[in-house]
Amino acid sequence: MIKEGNTVTHQKSRWSIMPNTPVGLLRSSPRSVRRRAGTPLQDALRVVAAWLDYKRTYHRIPALSVGVVHGNDMVFRAAYGYADEAARRKPTDRTCYRVASISKTFTATAVMQLVERGLVRLDERADYYVPWFKSRRGGSLDAITVRHLLSHGAGVERDGSDHWTTDRFPTLEQLKARVRDGVAVFPPLERWKYSNLGYAVLGQVVAAAGGRSYEDCVRAGILEPLGLTHSGFDLTPKIIQSLALGYGREGPGRGRAPFTHPDTNVWRAAAGMVSNVVDLCAFMSAQFPGSGRLLSDLSKREMRRPQWQRAGEGYGLGYHIWTVDCTPIVGHGGGFQGFKTAIGMDTERKIGVAVLTNAIDGPAQPLMIGIFQTIYDCLGRVDSRASSSATSAALLRYEGRYTNRWGELEIVRVGNRLVGFEPRSDRPLRDVDELERRGPGRFRIVAGAGIGSIGEAVTFQLDARGVPRRLRWGPTPMRRVKTNRQS
Repeated sequence: MIKEGNTVTHQKSRWSIMPNTPVGLLRSSPRSVRRRAGTPLQDALRVVAAWLDYKRTYHRIPALSVGVVHGNDMVFRAAYGYADEAARRKPTDRTCYRVASISKTFTATAVMQLVERGLVRLDERADYYVPWFKSRRGGSLDAITVRHLLSHGAGVERDGSDHWTTDRFPTLEQLKARVRDGVAVFPPLERWKYSNLGYAVLGQVVAAAGGRSYEDCVRAGILEPLGLTHSGFDLTPKIIQSLALGYGREGPGRGRAPFTHPDTNVWRAAAGMVSNVVDLCAFMSAQFPGSGRLLSDLSKREMRRPQWQRAGEGYGLGYHIWTVDCTPIVGHGGGFQGFKTAIGMDTERKIGVAVLTNAIDGPAQPLMIGIFQTIYDCLGRVDSRASSSATSAALLRYEGRYTNRWGELEIVRVGNRLVGFEPRSDRPLRDVDELERRGPGRFRIVAGAGIGSIGEAVTFQLDARGVPRRLRWGPTPMRRVKTNRQS
């Protein structure tokens, strides 16, 4: 373990709590770092770091990059596994991924910027901006508005072609031809129907109203003002050099096969963005209310306002809306050839989470939700009161992963206590056990599930250097195993 100013970095897993370099408009203030040290948020991120390290291996994800932003501060960044398994190339927080449908949040932001400039009206018909959005077979395309397309209420086809299996994404002329042939499935507003094709059309609305290409509108309105130097739609040499290789599914008798990197053509507005967790955290920070960046707070509220509501989930303008512990989380997931990604924002607390994987079945959204749940559990359920530096130092030595034939147990310091949890859980702090120190190497389980060993003793066996090698959890022995978080 090495110390870098106010940042603690573990070399092998490449994770850190607290920012160590300013990125775009993200802030890295030593004063704010000291103020936040030992808070429930930082304690929650200690649990998250251990949990992600295990989950990446458990789900056999080649690479996993994660970032957490709080206000203007990037408070957590992590990278695990391999961006290219054959080359043994490790990912970092700068490693780029195909973020797929997270692109829709950029497209929706670009549309709202044009709305604020008076160049687009949300409730204007889409064919006012793109006259070719008409079908020679009739249908209801002439009733579809910009808002309908943004909220997936237009009732048009989801994709319109088989590019998800052929890697041949439509050109603009092919999109126009498909629209002429008829893409209406339902009348507008009859039901919520997700549509990548609809967002491809929105990209052309942005281009027509903005007076330049869709890509140039996003670059000038979002990427350049925020300093997002590793985000874009063109596979430039700079991006290719830092782009993770995407992998397919594992199956009986076969491993994950790598994919190529196809150009998404006119589908860029729906799924073409390439980015990394640092840039996505800067983008989310700018979307928080009161940031004064990208859009007015009124426009941001309009985007987050549910246009559709289903069981446990809604959709606004370019944003999914999930509920996590009674808290609305707005964001988007993405799936691409070899990639699964997700971002989410608690706009009230101004916390954003980005999870990027280079596996077609990577559990990006469950991990993103799990990070929020861990933060909320730490805020409300675990004794995470600030502890003295002497207490912290005394407890840190016991952190690690312990195992026996029944599974793994992760030990992490949270506040002035150690906690133990099963790292394979999707919500690590739901059934956490809390340990109270009774002496060197001696603890007692003072809180936890009744089915466990609550009230019983936990004893660590230390070697000559004072490093724990084994523990006895109640009567059950466990041995410590080396993890990617340990130097």
